[in-house]
Amino acid sequence: MADDLRRRIGSGALAAGSKLPPESELATTYEVGLPTLRRALEELQSEGLIEKFHGSGNFVRRPVQPITYAGGRHPQGPPTAHSSALRIKVKVAEVKAAGELQSLLRVRANTPVVERLYLSELAGRVCSLARVYVPRALDAPLPEAPWSPWGDDIRAHLLARGISCTATADRVTARFPSAREADALRIVARIPVLAIERTSVDSAGRVVMGVLLVLPSDRAEAVFSTGGAELTEAGK
Repeated sequence: MADDLRRRIGSGALAAGSKLPPESELATTYEVGLPTLRRALEELQSEGLIEKFHGSGNFVRRPVQPITYAGGRHPQGPPTAHSSALRIKVKVAEVKAAGELQSLLRVRANTPVVERLYLSELAGRVCSLARVYVPRALDAPLPEAPWSPWGDDIRAHLLARGISCTATADRVTARFPSAREADALRIVARIPVLAIERTSVDSAGRVVMGVLLVLPSDRAEAVFSTGGAELTEAGK
């Protein structure tokens, strides 16, 4: 069933942007149950061939350029790609470090930390979910609207205040999203994501910012540069 739909999409019989028949109709056509049908649709969705909009149905995906995470680079201003089209929403809260967060920031338990939850959208698709953390003692309100979906605006603001991020490390894993992540990203739980744990330190080795970033594999990519060579780690 997935192979047949894949072939029809590849041949243009199902055009980009067209809506697939209702799931009940597809199940009847292929003589399968709804669970089997949905597994096939999820497979095609994970490949970036179709996309599902809750309340509207399944559609053949239009070609889109993925949002790109640039690894450990240190941009000094807004990125040029997608800068006009990317929409970023931010929620700010104060939390106390414990467990994973305590380890990420290398601070004592219950240390006050400012959390910024970044959710980015491009062409109606949620592209990334990032939780950005700065110890409260180092944090200050940002003077402008966010321009980076993973906290580079905060890093630039820290630098302007004399707090330099001299090194950044990224720890990348591939996994399936949690239920909360899938809901925020508007994807099914079987679409893999890149989970990036990012820490930035100053010259004394103190962690001044930590980021927990989740990128859906069907609409984002991560590019890491070493000595001028680039390695693309995922996404379409």
